Amino acid sequence: MRSMTGYSKVVFQNEDFVINLEIKSVNNKNLNLKIKVPYTLNFLENKIRAFVGKKIFRGSVDLKIDFEDKRVSENLFDYNKVLSDAYMEILNQMEIDYKDTFTSKLDLLVKNLNVIKRKDEEIDEEEYTSFIFEKLDVLLEKFIQMKSEEGLRLKEYFKERISFLEIKVEEIKTLQPKVVETYREKLLERLNSIREDINFTEEDLLKEILLFTDKSDISEETSRLSSHLYELKKEIESEDKTLGKKIDFILQEIFRELNTTGVKSNFYEISKIVVDCKNEIEKIREQALNIE
Repeated sequence: MRSMTGYSKVVFQNEDFVINLEIKSVNNKNLNLKIKVPYTLNFLENKIRAFVGKKIFRGSVDLKIDFEDKRVSENLFDYNKVLSDAYMEILNQMEIDYKDTFTSKLDLLVKNLNVIKRKDEEIDEEEYTSFIFEKLDVLLEKFIQMKSEEGLRLKEYFKERISFLEIKVEEIKTLQPKVVETYREKLLERLNSIREDINFTEEDLLKEILLFTDKSDISEETSRLSSHLYELKKEIESEDKTLGKKIDFILQEIFRELNTTGVKSNFYEISKIVVDCKNEIEKIREQALNIE
């Protein structure tokens, strides 16, 4: 189990390269990967996307890579000598024609006439690819480790909540026989209070109790609740890539069975337990949103 939230950073430099990689993620239903790289690495973006997609499956992920080739930056600019000579010749001629001098012809040349240009960079794509992916692999390893550590904390939290729910389901099963008994007592009490106005037989009473027993029978619901909780315990131990979605589905099924149990039993003690269980389900569901 891994959390969808995480953060990692790698900074490295040697005599040739300087690189700064940073990745962070928050919850999202699917994988939404945003990549920011310098233009010199644009040729790698699709490969980076595929590489990350094989290791990260869900979440809104931001990956930023700052990269510098120090060998290139040492000789990054040049000037157009032919164009500069032509401009300078014109400026000299203007001084002769107008019998005046410029304060600094070089300042004018550099600031206004665009004779200094950035060189077209020649890059070794194979060398860049090898270096970038080596460091990206280190970044993702640290990132996944952090997500896994948070996942372990989530797993322990889920185990505690599931244990609580299992205890509550057993309490419901214990109270189940009291549902019919309580109804029988209340029914007899009501009938005795109006015995003079209504004629009824023991058979009529038995039919009514049997009808209620059938309507209020929650044995199937409690059995399914136990089964769903067992499945939930199995899922949180799995390494399935769709774990978060599976857990959400099971929680929906548990919530539905709890609703049915509360309605059918129509018994205060059980209804109170059902409310407590629903609160626990909401706690689990809130945290399950963070599972990758």
